[in-house]
Amino acid sequence: MQAKGKIIGGIIGMFLLDRAGMPLGGLVGFFFGMIAGHFLIDLPRVAARAAADEARAHRRRQGVVIFHVFRMCAKIAKSDGRVNQAEVLLMEKLMVQHFRLSAAGRREAIQIWKAAKDSEETFDAFARAFYRDFARDRYQIMNVMDILFAVAAADGSLHPREEALLLRAAGIFQISRMHYDRIKGRYFQPPPQKTAHWSPLDPHYAILGASPTDSLEEIKRKFRKLAMEWHPDKMLAKGASGEAMRHAKEKFQQINEAYERILDARKSG
Repeated sequence: MQAKGKIIGGIIGMFLLDRAGMPLGGLVGFFFGMIAGHFLIDLPRVAARAAADEARAHRRRQGVVIFHVFRMCAKIAKSDGRVNQAEVLLMEKLMVQHFRLSAAGRREAIQIWKAAKDSEETFDAFARAFYRDFARDRYQIMNVMDILFAVAAADGSLHPREEALLLRAAGIFQISRMHYDRIKGRYFQPPPQKTAHWSPLDPHYAILGASPTDSLEEIKRKFRKLAMEWHPDKMLAKGASGEAMRHAKEKFQQINEAYERILDARKSG
């Protein structure tokens, strides 16, 4: 219980009213000074301490989330046989943009990733450990499931072994098939129907994540988003490796070529 402000306020009030010559000024001043000290000194100190405690608790909780996320993501990335550059770039993006880690925090996260990737512990064990810590936080559970799908989709395809782990995670996290399919739909388009006619533009639409039924404005929006994401200058600013820069340049060129082909076809059509 905070009392310092009450004592200070009481002493000041007692001194002021006693000097003013009021009857019982010292006693009255001490009483009102205590009240003023409580509201002006004690309560702000309590609020500041509570805010600091809450901030520390949030950082600790985020650290636990990062620990679980990077362990599970390492297993997802390695499940198809090897970890590719796209998956590494995604984890770097998560560290910087999603979790906003400092340089020291990024080094710790990388160590967690490497240790988990080569660990004999199973993905299921990591998933169950996460669920034990966050079973009551459905928002966090759904957010982590979304991150796991993002890692699986980083290379542009869903390997059967990756999906097997995602399905097991959904079971451990008690995520319904409806919610599972909804998250999956944000990362993977359903295969085209067998009756659909193939078009030479189909690969270009696929590169942009678009479809022939999209409006030109929608295609432009998707193109701009991808071009911004894969622009070599942006990758360079992030400190990407030489191999990552080569991959970014190739991807950027593919995105531009796909957009130009679609645009020419729409104009001539």
